[in-house]
Amino acid sequence: MDLRDDTTPETLEWQATRVETADRHLSGLDARAEFERRVAAGIADARRYPVIRRGARWFQRRLLRPDADQPVVAVLASPTGAPRVLVDPNELSAQRGAMVALVDMWPSPDGRFLAYAVAEAGTEINELGILDVETGEVVDHGIEASIQNFTWRADSTGFWYSGREVIDGRFEFPLRHHRLGEAPGTPLAAPAGIMDPGIVVSPDDTYAALRSGNTEQRLDWIIRDGEVLPFLKDVPGGVMGEFHGDDLIAIVDDGAPRGRLVRIPVATAGDTSTWIELLPESSDVLRKVGIVDDVIVLGYLRDAASGLRILDRDGSLLDEIDLGEPGSIGAYPVGASHPGLPMFVTGEDEVSFVRSTFGSSWAIYRYVVSERRLEVLAPAEIERDDLVISTVTATSSDGAEVLAHVVHRADVDRSVPQPTLVYGYGGFCLAFLPAFDPSFNAWIDAGGVFVLTHLRGGSEFGADWWRQGTRDTKQLTFDDLYAVAEQLVAEGWTTTDRLVVKGESNGGLLTGVALVQRPDLWAAVVSDVPLLDLLEYHRDPLTYAIGRLEYGDPLDETEAEWLRAISPVHNVRPADYPATLVTGGANDPRCPVWHVRLFVDALESAQNGEAPILLKVYADQGHGAAGLGAASAKHADWLAFAAFHAGLRMPQPAAVAG
Repeated sequence: MDLRDDTTPETLEWQATRVETADRHLSGLDARAEFERRVAAGIADARRYPVIRRGARWFQRRLLRPDADQPVVAVLASPTGAPRVLVDPNELSAQRGAMVALVDMWPSPDGRFLAYAVAEAGTEINELGILDVETGEVVDHGIEASIQNFTWRADSTGFWYSGREVIDGRFEFPLRHHRLGEAPGTPLAAPAGIMDPGIVVSPDDTYAALRSGNTEQRLDWIIRDGEVLPFLKDVPGGVMGEFHGDDLIAIVDDGAPRGRLVRIPVATAGDTSTWIELLPESSDVLRKVGIVDDVIVLGYLRDAASGLRILDRDGSLLDEIDLGEPGSIGAYPVGASHPGLPMFVTGEDEVSFVRSTFGSSWAIYRYVVSERRLEVLAPAEIERDDLVISTVTATSSDGAEVLAHVVHRADVDRSVPQPTLVYGYGGFCLAFLPAFDPSFNAWIDAGGVFVLTHLRGGSEFGADWWRQGTRDTKQLTFDDLYAVAEQLVAEGWTTTDRLVVKGESNGGLLTGVALVQRPDLWAAVVSDVPLLDLLEYHRDPLTYAIGRLEYGDPLDETEAEWLRAISPVHNVRPADYPATLVTGGANDPRCPVWHVRLFVDALESAQNGEAPILLKVYADQGHGAAGLGAASAKHADWLAFAAFHAGLRMPQPAAVAG
């Protein structure tokens, strides 16, 4: 039986048997129902999005009912005006009989049109829709490709978009320009091997630079008269920015891993001697730049938390936006920062974003640039004043200092070890920041200790922090995790029989490795939508396209050796493994479920102890759960599992007198 093959009855029966076992185990846990209730309430409060000004209209994703599965897309006549619904993914789901998730939306610069993308059941096959905002009528665009990146022309007459195609077993990302009312154009003759391309357009449509990269963002090429020409391709490192007149205002990290801000003349971009430095490298990690008229909006990270400041065109400080305690700022309520993920949305004379902290759910902010005035359009629904937030610093295998945030209720007894949940990711230049997460909040609310780690492979402390946890030095990410876990035990926060580690996606790889390398450290391990076979992931074109630069290429003999050393499937050995829950999404194109089948099969054969090894595959889901019901149920599964095996007992709601 080949457990890699989803099509054989034997494989599907093998999987179904184990899912049934997992369902019996999870449904029988006392805390599961209460966790589901609390997570669902938190998700509803966490689904907040900024307003986006385009022309005389504002657009917003908004949850109109707390019990709705997903937010709708609405248009408003003012930032606080009544919403008029344009797109309702809940209705689309009902019509199609499958979960239809809104992937993203892009109002045109003049506010006349709304483009949006939806995908069914986690497939990541993104369908493009375009509406006339005034009438709500569908605009016939004739595009059938799976949309990945979308950018309007500044004059709103057309747009750039990229798709995904498998050609000779490899993913390609063709980039096209399309004018409304015309037939779809042919792909641009872009250089081969470009990953996840998009377009950065100047406000007057004079310039269009080609952005590419899944982790490190680059602006290697510029498009002139339909030709793709070199722009910054000879500049090492990450380069990302926005056009301002005939210049590019950019964050670059070559020789400055935390980033510096420069003004680059477009005409002489390849000649670094013509660049003007606006801000030198400092202890802050420069993350995002935006332009509002002649003002620069700069997003940054400091001590693994977000900040926002306003600069004059020469880089001088105009305003430091004071947001209080450390938290996370974004255009989406995700609690993470990445060079390719927007921290804010700019519009005429304004900046909009959402923000949260460990103790406060997402609030919506609008900053009026000309007045230097910050407005709270919607305050946080949840504000906790009963939390203690501290940090732990651990020394990793090579002497590096690794930071972790530790959060718990103030009434938790610190004199004895407590059930502790450690969350880790450590990859793809993604930085996880202090933010309100409904599942982690439910754990804290139950009396557990929550630990957010900042491991190498992430970018909390700049590009070097990311690179040190990639490719042939990927083991350092895992060593960082072990150092934090051991420090928590040494400081008396917890013990190994009360310590749980959880991660998803790249974090699922992290926890898979942590299970096989250090089974002694954990009471339980949760590995969600993981990549676990690092020598065979090239069999899936999207996984291969995303993973080979971050981890190494399994088809390269040298790189395959360092992958073999850490690949969880290839390093399972007979051991007394802790309680383990491995989960996948049936439609996941990034980390397909054959990874979890192979891993669980190996663990079952190697388990010397009594702890359960559970496999749960979620039908009609992909690399995550989109709707309120599906997401709260999935989080309740792993939370109840973690709580049971760490000895955390969920307080039950008080009985109502009758």
